[in-house]
Amino acid sequence: MTVEAPVVELREVSRTFAAGDVSVPALRDASMSIDRGEYVAVIGPSGSGKSTMLNLIGLLDRPTSGSYILEGIDTSTLNEGQRAGLRSRRIGFVFQSFHLLAHRSVIENVLLSTIYNGMARPDRVPAAEAALVEVGLAHRMDFLPTKLSGGERQRVAIARALVTRPAILLADEPTGNLDSATGGAVLDLFDELRAQGLTLVVVTHDTEVSEHADRAIHLRDGRIEVES
Repeated sequence: MTVEAPVVELREVSRTFAAGDVSVPALRDASMSIDRGEYVAVIGPSGSGKSTMLNLIGLLDRPTSGSYILEGIDTSTLNEGQRAGLRSRRIGFVFQSFHLLAHRSVIENVLLSTIYNGMARPDRVPAAEAALVEVGLAHRMDFLPTKLSGGERQRVAIARALVTRPAILLADEPTGNLDSATGGAVLDLFDELRAQGLTLVVVTHDTEVSEHADRAIHLRDGRIEVES
C-alpha cells in the first residue's frame, strides 16, 4: 500500500536575517510534518518565529538552510516562477487584515484568485459562487466589502482562499481583528472545513483559537519547543 506523503514537511529548516554585520536567527533547525486533513495551530509569543514559519510554508520566503517539502515536492529545487505557480495552485492564505479591494464587489474579490491561479475562464464564476456559498455569503455576492461586517469580510477572505481548492489553508491570526462572537463564528467555519478534509495551519497567540486544532506546535526563540 502506498503511503501518502505529508502535505508539509520541514527538515532541519533555519531562517536567519541580516542585521548589519550580524545574522539574527528567526527559525532554528525546525523539523515537523503535517498530514493531509490535519488542523494544526502554530503558537508562541511575539518574536518566537511564527510568522517566519508561515512565510516559509506559504512559499513567500526561502529557508537559509534545510529543506521544505510540499506534497512531495522539494521546493528548494524550484525557481521563483515555479514557486509562485505552486503557491497559487496549492496554498490559500487568510490574514488578520482582510486585504479586500474596497471598490470591487464580494464576488469580484474572490474571482481575483482564480485569475492569478490560471483557472479556465468558464470555470471562474461558478467556482467563486460555490466558495461564497460554502462560507455562507451567497446573499452578499454583489455587495462591496465596505457594506459588510468584520466577520463577513473575513469570510470573503476565506472564500477567496478556498476558491482554487488549495491543498492547505494558512491563516495568520484570523480572528485578531474580530470580537469574540464573530471570531467564534470564523473558528466554527474552520471546524467545518477541517471536517470536510481541508488541511489547515493557523498561526495564533490565542489559546482559544489553538484549542480548535488537532495539535499545536509551540515555538519559542525560533525553536520548536514542544508539540501537543
